[in-house]
Amino acid sequence: MMCWKSVTKSILAVSIGLLTTGCVDQSYKMIGRECPQVVKYEPPHAITKNYIQSVTLYEGYETRAHFDVMIMSNQMRVVLAQLISAKAGHSAAQQTACLKRQLALNKEVIELYVLSQINNPTHVSLSDKNSVWSLFITAPDGRIVQPFSIKEVTLAPEISALFGYRHIGFKAATCITFPASDITGRRYVPAGATASITFAAIGMSSSLKWTEKEINNPAALHIIRQDDKTIWQMITQLAQPKERDEDYYFC
Repeated sequence: MMCWKSVTKSILAVSIGLLTTGCVDQSYKMIGRECPQVVKYEPPHAITKNYIQSVTLYEGYETRAHFDVMIMSNQMRVVLAQLISAKAGHSAAQQTACLKRQLALNKEVIELYVLSQINNPTHVSLSDKNSVWSLFITAPDGRIVQPFSIKEVTLAPEISALFGYRHIGFKAATCITFPASDITGRRYVPAGATASITFAAIGMSSSLKWTEKEINNPAALHIIRQDDKTIWQMITQLAQPKERDEDYYFC
């Protein structure tokens, strides 16, 4: 008797699943047909994962601070320029000019965008002169590079898109700028070298590293265009194995 009940329940569950799947499939096909979906542009994960990193600092089981950092390397500048051009509808000449402007910035500065969540009652802002937390860059040759500008900002839509799921309202957004070269013109982080960013407070610190890669072919660093992806296709992708950092969120 128990065996028969189990079989009956299994058949019922499968039947309901098949019926529901059929209804949902048809519904989403209808939505895709009646409401044409937008064309989406996705930044290449192979690039962004190298220059968008997160660090969480714990004391015991308590989270003291969480930082998401975007390092505006030359590769990230290429992707940002493409997102700007795609949104603005730039011509080929305008796309080239936009890219040149972005890359020119990196000849003068090292720019970071930081999303911060700091659990300290005395903390006001990373831009405050008495900020609880500070950060600095350690160049490949060991030189310490201090920021010359720290500003809380409202992120441009393109920067928010690059941050993706990390950009949440309760995190403070800050743009932090360092000199790209010393007074002799020697670059702190030349192409191919690995540097680190350190977040420090009284009695605690943590670091992350990045490698400044060369750009041999800017055209190869293209954003991915996803044309007419239906809602059903997007939902079915949720069941696929998780392979990318964006599929998870850790605070």
